[in-house]
Amino acid sequence: MSLGTFQLMQTLKNSPAALRRRFKKDRLETLSHGDPLFKVHYLGTEKIFSLDREQAQFAIQHLLDGIANGKKLSKDHALVVRPRYVEVKELSTGRQLTKTYLQDIAYCAADATRPNVFLYICKHQGQQLQCRVFWCSRAERAKDMTTCLAHSFQRALSDLQDCSNTMASKTKGERIEETNANTKSHTLPASIGKVRWKKRGSVSRSPLRAITRRGSDSWN
Repeated sequence: MSLGTFQLMQTLKNSPAALRRRFKKDRLETLSHGDPLFKVHYLGTEKIFSLDREQAQFAIQHLLDGIANGKKLSKDHALVVRPRYVEVKELSTGRQLTKTYLQDIAYCAADATRPNVFLYICKHQGQQLQCRVFWCSRAERAKDMTTCLAHSFQRALSDLQDCSNTMASKTKGERIEETNANTKSHTLPASIGKVRWKKRGSVSRSPLRAITRRGSDSWN
């Protein structure tokens, strides 16, 4: 490699665009911590009152109408799928905007009529349903997000079933030990019967010996 080529590569490597790409990659790795991360635009949240499709469509349309009326897309966001929850963060600052546990998510999908839209419906504060809507730069990303969340649901369900089976086995084992302990406490040792038989034998032989002695004395 010539000196001129090496200097050109160093110049490109240290250019502002390359530095920005490197910073963005480091930022994504910092936010994800190894978990699946999707770059999206978080459009917002709408309250809904049921899981009917019409309710979700109304929420999506209401948020998209705001953009059509001149409202700019919000900053770039990251949707991170953790083992137990989903969180949305600002890419630039890392600030967490939302955090939703998987057990509170009732529905998620890429919208059929708007393939670039991803949404999930969740319970808020135990009762209120909310529809959270995201805009993806590519339709494939919305599908990938749906698939990733579906796998997370399956893993969480398997972990819950394994935990339940472990607890059930532990409880069953404790019951068996308790039953065995109770059985032992209500069973008399075998040595007690032997001791009693010895005592009875010694008592029954004593009168016979006394009678024999008295008989021998009378003959004398």
